[in-house]
Amino acid sequence: MAGVIIKNLTKTFDIQGQKVKALAGINLAVEEGSFVTVVGKSGCGKTTLLRVLCGLEEKTGGTLSFVNRANNFLTAEQVRISIVFQEPRLMPWLTVQENMGFSLLNHVEKTVVRERVSRYLQILGLTKFKDAYPEQISGGMAQRVALGRTLCYEPDLILMDEPLGALDAFNRQRLQRELLQIFQENKKTVIFVTHDVDEAILLGNKIVALEKGIVLQEIPVELPYPRNMKDKNFFTLREELLSLLLTD
Repeated sequence: MAGVIIKNLTKTFDIQGQKVKALAGINLAVEEGSFVTVVGKSGCGKTTLLRVLCGLEEKTGGTLSFVNRANNFLTAEQVRISIVFQEPRLMPWLTVQENMGFSLLNHVEKTVVRERVSRYLQILGLTKFKDAYPEQISGGMAQRVALGRTLCYEPDLILMDEPLGALDAFNRQRLQRELLQIFQENKKTVIFVTHDVDEAILLGNKIVALEKGIVLQEIPVELPYPRNMKDKNFFTLREELLSLLLTD
């Protein structure tokens, strides 16, 4: 596992000759083994932050460091990072189990691949569908396969870009529960982007509110898991967060 230290991180895009600053100086520390949810209005830099963290975008300025629990700094090559998008992005010619184990091919022994895939098929309730193809399963199942593919890779840092946003309420709640179960059992470091305030509180042990490319506020969530949306403290935190995000 690995934590992240971000200092004055900036990212500027050149759009038709105009400079657009997506990240205007992000300062943030993500502890190893924590589940951090990131919320903010559209265009505040949530997705850009994840893309810079996983190397899909080059930062314009600032520093990005990875550390372990002993505060030892790690190089980017020493950190295994995986990202889950809103769309499953499965390969249609591969079965469920083949999609889940694809990232391990040519890197891990076949027996290890089978063991990992089998484990996460069971955890995610997909064992009966292991030989199905993406077109034969539901959207909720496809997203579970995408999550399983990431977990089989056993990354040090998991990035999630609104992975549950396109799901119906039932599948969304089910995957929220499964995510929490996996997090509590494995203590992976997770940075989870969402536009849903309730989801941010349900999942995160820290909420990061972004506004115009900077960290507006970091809010620790000290409510025990599993969380109840009808709980008074949940409601109070929800109102605090909404008030913060809706302020112009």
